[in-house]
Parts: sequence; C-alpha cells; structure tokens
Amino acid sequence: MLFGSSGIRGIVNEEITPQLALKIGEATACLYKKIVIGYDPRTSSKMIKNAIISGLLSAGAEVTDISLTTTPTLAYSAKNFDIGVMITASHNPSQYNGIKFFNPDGSGISEREAKKIEEMLGKGKKARWNEIKQVRKYKGAINEHIQAILNDCGMANKKMTVAVDCANGSTSLITPYLLQKMGCKVISLNAQPDGFFPAHEPEPIEKNLLEIKKLAKYAPVDIAFAHDCDGDRLVVIGRDGIIPNDNLLAFLAKSIGAKKIVVPINTSLCIDDYLPKAKIFYTRVGDVFVSQKLKEIKGHFGGEPSGTWIFPSFSYCPDGIYAVAKIIKMMEEIDIEEEIQKIPSYYTMRSSIASTRKKIEKAMKKIEEELQKFEYERTSKIDGIRLDMHDSWLLIRPSGTEPKIRITVEAREKENARNLYDKVVNIVKRCIK
Repeated sequence: MLFGSSGIRGIVNEEITPQLALKIGEATACLYKKIVIGYDPRTSSKMIKNAIISGLLSAGAEVTDISLTTTPTLAYSAKNFDIGVMITASHNPSQYNGIKFFNPDGSGISEREAKKIEEMLGKGKKARWNEIKQVRKYKGAINEHIQAILNDCGMANKKMTVAVDCANGSTSLITPYLLQKMGCKVISLNAQPDGFFPAHEPEPIEKNLLEIKKLAKYAPVDIAFAHDCDGDRLVVIGRDGIIPNDNLLAFLAKSIGAKKIVVPINTSLCIDDYLPKAKIFYTRVGDVFVSQKLKEIKGHFGGEPSGTWIFPSFSYCPDGIYAVAKIIKMMEEIDIEEEIQKIPSYYTMRSSIASTRKKIEKAMKKIEEELQKFEYERTSKIDGIRLDMHDSWLLIRPSGTEPKIRITVEAREKENARNLYDKVVNIVKRCIK
C-alpha cells in the first residue's frame, strides 16, 4: 500500500519521486476539484510540490498554492477547499519527504479515501487545453491561522518570556510571531527555514533538544517550546527539562475539562490514573486514527506520546502552534510543572530498530510467536502486538512512517521496566536478523 499511517512518505528520489508525485496529482484531481497545497522547507519540497501541481492541473483541477507553511496552517486553510495537500515528512530526517492529505475539517483523510486515490493512479483523464486552470498564489494563510488562534485563545494577560526552537522548519514563520502578538517576549532558536536542518534533526526528542533545554534551565524564561519541521508536534521544556509527552497529554486533557479522550495504544497508563472519571478511547498509532475516533465519538481532546495535540473545538489536525497559545493561557492560572508532579509516575522506555520493510514483515510473525511465551493478562493487535501484564505492558509495532520496528515498554518500577525492555529488544533483534 502506498499510504502509511501519516500519508505517503519515503526517501526522496528513491520512494518519493517527481514521477510518483505527478501521478498522485492526476489521481487526486479525479476525486477533488478545488485543492490547496503547501510545503515545508526540505530541499526536495518545491520539486515534489511542482510535480503534484502539474498532475492536478493536467486533470483540470483548481489549485491554490499557499507556499512555505506549516501542516496545521495548511489543514486550517483546507476548510475552504475540497482537500488540502501538504508536502512534508514532518519529523523525519532531511533525506525524507512525503505527501499528506487533509479534509476541510482539518483531519487527515481516512484509509478508505486514501485507497480511492491509489485506485485512480494511472486512470486519470486529461483536461482539454482550454480547461487547464492557472495556479492561484495566496500569501495570507499564515496570518489567517494566527488570527484564528488569537480569536480562540486571546492575548496573554501575564507578561512572559518564552523560548521556542523551530528546528529550522516552517514554524519559524508563525510561532514566534504568534507569541509576540499574544504579548510575550520571545527568544527564537533555529528560526531560519533550512531543509538541511543544520542545528539538529527535526524530531523533537531529547538528543536533539540540548540547546533549548540549556536555555530553559539557565536563562530567565518562563517556558520553552520545541517543534518538529512542520509544526504538528510540540514538546514543552520547563526548568527541570522536557515535560514527558504522556504527562503533558494527561495535563492538557484535564486542563480543558475533557471527558472523552482519544489516544493511541502506545500511551502511558498515567492518563487512566490521573483522569479516572474520563472515558479513554484507544486507536492505532497515527494522528489520522486519533482524529477519526474523535469525530466518531464527538470527543473533546486527543493526543499522542510523540507530541501531537488535537483540540477538536479548533481543528481535527494536530496543531503544535495552537497548543503553544493554549499552554500560555493555562500558565496564567496554574504552575504547569507543579501540576505535572501530581501525575502518577511510570517508567517508560521507547526505542526503534531499523531494517527493511520486507524483513520487518517477516520478523513480526516471529516476534508474535516469541511473545506468546510471556505471562500476560490481555493482548491487543490494534497496531502491532501489545501485551498487558500485572504491573507493566509492552508494545512492538512496525512504524507507519519509516522502515523501523518501534518498541515501547512501561512499568511501575524502574528495574522491571529495564528488565522487560532488555528482554523485548533482544527478541526483536533476534527475530529481525
């Protein structure tokens, strides 16, 4: 299948080529007529965008290009179109790129909708010469997104100094300016869009955030934020370091009074303990699946341990920029780091092992056989294989965005987490050989 858990993604000029992009454009135009398109600052993004636009135009579609932008901005702009198309590989390294599609409500398209596009590949009809439209350029999308967030969240009533690491991504064009308009003093790091990502890789994880962590610890800032390349992810850094995303998820859900919450199956049990009265719904890993479930149950909040936060009252797209504004407003009434300390502690360990997609498929069958030897209370195959034990759980699943097997282990006791993690990693390595 061409589509993964987050659109189409792969290495440029190997899996993601202009030829493929052209065909995808033609196929998309068979199903949707008014399309908005944007792209992140990767070195290949304009190439892929232009190829898709050529395919869209050749099949008679109307195309509006909002240029370099964030994924949440593109998704917000999609409300005025049949579909939005974003050229991005999000948090992946610089050699990757991808294509993601958004419905007018900001959610990613479903597997059923993605399959329709795949089925149309190579079947698109060509428009007559006098039916080919001109591309419309629109430069106001970022300002519209900022204004919508300000209308929803309001200005900051408390003077704050805020640091933000934009990861040389497209959030450089929006988050610092949003914070300034809210009334904050802003310290921006890596706020020059650059597809080579010279400061650090775009995934907002511990090893890539040393600079912003140091700033949050030693500089007089109230809070610090870090984005990935395209702004659908957000990590929050306090005085004592990165606030664990699982804990932040639980905190955000409680802070907005969410009663129905949707999370993926790799989420910590701390959310159940911290929010005993809330209804927690579990999905496959991927914001598309979280959004779909939120719409289905009319949920109040959704998020992932990767750092994606979905506020359905604003958009069904994970919006790290909106989340920044929401957190700033929350800080007027509560000490976030102090509240986070009240969330029950678990020891969570995550890692991934790279291989080829073919080897991963074979390995997962062997891994499942090995896991049957464990003593467990229940199992789930929503996404990969999850086993729940008395005071711990493990999840092994193929990544939906890269050729990797992802491993998550959690336990109440640190030693149990480490022992279980070592055991699981050895099984995966053995099975993937």
